[in-house]
Order: sequence, then C-alpha cells, then structure tokens
Amino acid sequence: MLDLSKKRIRYLGICQNYSQLYRYSDDKEQQIVSSGVLNFIWNSWNNFWREYWICHISGGIDFSRNKITGIYPEYNDKQCCHFLLFKIGKKKNHNYGDSINGSYQEATWGDPQVIQKIAFELIPTYPQMTTLLGVLSSYQTEIEHFQKIRNSFIHLNKDNVDGLSTISGYYIFNTSQRLIDILESQSSISGSRCFEHLNENMKGLLLNI
Repeated sequence: MLDLSKKRIRYLGICQNYSQLYRYSDDKEQQIVSSGVLNFIWNSWNNFWREYWICHISGGIDFSRNKITGIYPEYNDKQCCHFLLFKIGKKKNHNYGDSINGSYQEATWGDPQVIQKIAFELIPTYPQMTTLLGVLSSYQTEIEHFQKIRNSFIHLNKDNVDGLSTISGYYIFNTSQRLIDILESQSSISGSRCFEHLNENMKGLLLNI
C-alpha cells in the first residue's frame, strides 16, 4: 500500500542530494550538470505526483498516517492512470477496468495544470483537495518556471533559450549574465539564487498539503 509520507520524504531527500550536485567549473560543465540535475529532480517530482494520485484511486496512507479509501481499491497502476486521464479529458471514457498500455500514454502528473485539474475532479470524493488547490496557488508560478527551465535545458536550442525571456522578469541578472544563466540569477521575490528559490518552493508545496 502506498504511503504518501514516505513518498514525500523520498522526494525531499532526492531534491537535497541532487541540489548538492549542482556544481560546475565552466560554462560547458554548467549546462551539462544543470540539465542532469534539473531533469532528475523534475522526474522525481512527477513520480511523486503519479503516486499521490494513484494512492487516492487505489487506496493508501496519507501524510498523517491515516488510511485513504480508494475509489477503485482493486485497480493496478495502469488502470488508475487510465481513470485519471479520463478525469482530465485525455480519454473519452473510462469503463471499469480500462487500462493504459504503457507509460508513454501517461500525463505529466506534476504539471501544475494537471494537478489542478485532477484535484478539482476529485473534490466530490476527497474534499481535502480544496486545501491542495489553495496551497498550489501559492507555488504554481515557481513550479511552472522550474518546468519551463528544465524543458529548455533538456531540449537546448536557441528558440527554447529565447523562450526563457517570458519568465526572466521574475529574476535579476547581473551585467555579465545571459538567459542561459537564469539558474544563477537572483529571484526578485526571495532574493535567493533562482535554482534554490525554485527548489524551495517545490518543497514548500509538498510540506504544506
């Protein structure tokens, strides 16, 4: 049975460990290290939310060690994912027992828009989803920034780097920094380095739901 408190601890540990790996000696190494660290943290974030939603569909243990009664206790992961995809409009229907074929059909479970859609759909069964939606509103911008920066670094090309200009107004660059240096820029909100600012906000969401 999935235990959300353990899943949260695991994500927070991964975030801390991989943040410590964010070190480099030159520009080329910076891009390689940044891509790897961002990608692993983002994948771990998505895995957490995948398990969070599955826990509510098939049952599990919540952050307070209370039992979550699943909507479909007998469902496996692929069946849960099919039901969730139906809930956010990515499947036309869901008949009892329907299953996805593989992970390639899954959503980006940690995308703030996906979190928002699923939480809203689950409110009738789990009223506490209103709390999640309220907390999400405080952290959504930073999560979206992390996602956009990660995607730009993984698919590194001029268009994607130029696309970072849409969020650059949230950060302060010194005269020698370029858009590609956004992780080293300073958050205009917290005053901390962009990389730490984004990580702290993603952890903040998990610690406050």
